[in-house]
Amino acid sequence: METLVLLLTKYGYFILFPLAAFEGPIISLVVGFLIYLGYLQFLPSYAVLLLGDIIPDTIYYYIGRFGSERKIMEKYGPRLNIIKKLWHEHGKKTMFFSKLAYTLSVPFLISAGLVKMPYRKFILYALPVTIFQYGIIMTIGYYLGSSYQLAVKYIDFAGIIIAIVFIIFIAAYTLFIKYARKQIKIMEEQEQQEQL
Repeated sequence: METLVLLLTKYGYFILFPLAAFEGPIISLVVGFLIYLGYLQFLPSYAVLLLGDIIPDTIYYYIGRFGSERKIMEKYGPRLNIIKKLWHEHGKKTMFFSKLAYTLSVPFLISAGLVKMPYRKFILYALPVTIFQYGIIMTIGYYLGSSYQLAVKYIDFAGIIIAIVFIIFIAAYTLFIKYARKQIKIMEEQEQQEQL
């Protein structure tokens, strides 16, 4: 954490974009802290953080968009249809959970491109989540700026909360996949009976 503070106080906005692209939420907390101390200004910092999140998301989207759907279909089969349904029928919810699911974010964003979700929808769903997420975290960093030790405690606490939310998400996702597989099996059996 000290290294991030030193980098940001020394190089300011020049280093902010690459840091935001790799570790946006953590950086935004530090940025809020540095805004409180007067090293950075709110609006330019916020704009750079948003770009540092949206540009990598766009890259992940296009990696999926130009990826090989045939190879993915061979490997994942019906699961890709479930992902396609999630993005096309529940795009806002899927974006919300994929942006907040720290370790699953990249695969989900790639999958949006893979299932050919329109880029305009992708960005329209991603922007509000990004604006909200970074605004909240920067605000927390700003108000915790008076006490660095207090901020560290909250970071640890936030990590625990994120881990709990992640575990709940994985459990819900696993249950959803089981339910979806069961429904697919039932539909396949019904199709087979109708063909007879």
